[in-house]
Amino acid sequence: MFPLRIGGMEILHSGGIPDAINTANSDDFNPGNPICLCSDSLGVPSIGTYVSFWEPAKVLEVTQIPGCFSFLAGADFADVVDLFGAYGTKGSDPANGSDNKAFYNVHSYMAPLMTVLNLIQGAQWCNDAFLGVDLDIAYFTEADPLWNNDELSLWLNGEALVFGNPIAQALCAVDCGATTVGYPLNPMFWCAGCWGSLYPFTGNVGTVGSPVRTTSLLAARVMAKMARVPVPPSYEMDTSGSGAKCGGVIRPVLKKSQYRFATLFPIAETKMCHTLGANTMAWGEWRNIPGTGEFQSYLLWRKRNCCMRIF
Repeated sequence: MFPLRIGGMEILHSGGIPDAINTANSDDFNPGNPICLCSDSLGVPSIGTYVSFWEPAKVLEVTQIPGCFSFLAGADFADVVDLFGAYGTKGSDPANGSDNKAFYNVHSYMAPLMTVLNLIQGAQWCNDAFLGVDLDIAYFTEADPLWNNDELSLWLNGEALVFGNPIAQALCAVDCGATTVGYPLNPMFWCAGCWGSLYPFTGNVGTVGSPVRTTSLLAARVMAKMARVPVPPSYEMDTSGSGAKCGGVIRPVLKKSQYRFATLFPIAETKMCHTLGANTMAWGEWRNIPGTGEFQSYLLWRKRNCCMRIF
């Protein structure tokens, strides 16, 4: 969760993990004034101080087997929730004469660990209003008829047609370089750094890389979809910008720089984490075990700049 800042000043840090400040993004915010003001549900204003930290917010599980929730001790809900799910494939080399395409299902779990562990007191503006206080399932693609159909998905995000061309995709190389040395470029919202394109918001990946790269891309696509079509509890907000002090604000495109990933399975990242789109050669190509079902789980860390109530 570090570095921890109060009033814009760094109080605690650990391991030299960089913070999303002084980046190339104009919307990356670090408060300069320690005092903030927010109102409660009745409109009564309260005075507080800015607090900045990285919160463990969600777990994203990417699997080939529909209805298999490995994060829930391997529970199999296929007979209950497998409405539109399809068996996945990790793709293959087109030189072998096969179709070079991958498909995975994704499960998003609410994981407000700081609330579960009771680490934050009097911080109603530092929590997501719809996430509750327990681990729970927020979204799973098996119940989404758009996840395995690129054409139907265009009805909700028609802008995918604009970015589905070689020029737009070539520009993602710039975002890849930025993520490798720091944080992704938010204006290039159609790119997921070195992982590929965030569009379309489906589980189909045409350019197949390693399972680590493909599963990371699909986890990011689910996040982008939650930002584009925010339906609680499956939604993503801007929790770190200048207007997010009182609980976050809706943003139609994903603010990529406010996220970090840490691999949970099959080989966990225990000392470091990586940014959205970071080159998998730097953090994850060895975190895949062939024969484990080719699925990965990631813990999503999200930066929050919020107003901690004083009185």
